[in-house]
Amino acid sequence: MTRHGASTILAVVACLAAPAAAQAPTIKGSVVGYVVTTPGEAPIPGATVQLDTTAWRASTDSTGRFELDSIDPGSYVLHVRAVGYEQSAWRIRLHPGQVMGARFPLAPQAVELPTVTVKGTTPLSARRYLDFDRRRATSSGAFFTQEDIEKANPATLVDILVTARGVQQVCLVNDCIAKMVRSPPGCYPQYYIDGNESSAYFARHTPPKDVKGIEIYRGSSEIPGEFGGSNSACGVIAIWTKSSP
Repeated sequence: MTRHGASTILAVVACLAAPAAAQAPTIKGSVVGYVVTTPGEAPIPGATVQLDTTAWRASTDSTGRFELDSIDPGSYVLHVRAVGYEQSAWRIRLHPGQVMGARFPLAPQAVELPTVTVKGTTPLSARRYLDFDRRRATSSGAFFTQEDIEKANPATLVDILVTARGVQQVCLVNDCIAKMVRSPPGCYPQYYIDGNESSAYFARHTPPKDVKGIEIYRGSSEIPGEFGGSNSACGVIAIWTKSSP
């Protein structure tokens, strides 16, 4: 074979080899990540992850993990969505053969709920005395209902109070007051009017016709927690009026 013929054969081989080198397969990459909350970084399961509008799409598992495989190298926008969270997007660049790992935080979505109006079935005037009736059924105190007061027709509140066992009348300088029999001298009960602490003078002069119910607790063993004020050691008298809202 002549030198010229050999050169021609090498040239043909080189031409055939050149396209093969140009068509070498591209090494693809992967994205492995976690979708988490912010703040706190708790995992978000069921989130949807997608590269732009391509077919590379995945959902997170119970640990918030996802994986996108066999991705062509290049620049993409990674979109992450989850129910109850703000949608977010990140721009990423993937190199040949790269396995990219990252955490993608989502902020909770603020949702304004419609106003809900709750209406009770029991009239307000009746609801005020539900606790009074409950204590009357379970407590060891003494109780007077509106019917009891109207039947007794007392001239003053003290007149009805002293009819309860363990309550006595003490008169001081033209003013008679109620006192628990077991309390030491000078130790007088704490008054409540419509659930609020009241002065003894104001409570004692409440007209009986304005009273719907009275509770009397003669010692610490009888007093319920709602009437355990700082001055209740000498007993408690709770007055419920008809006019309170």
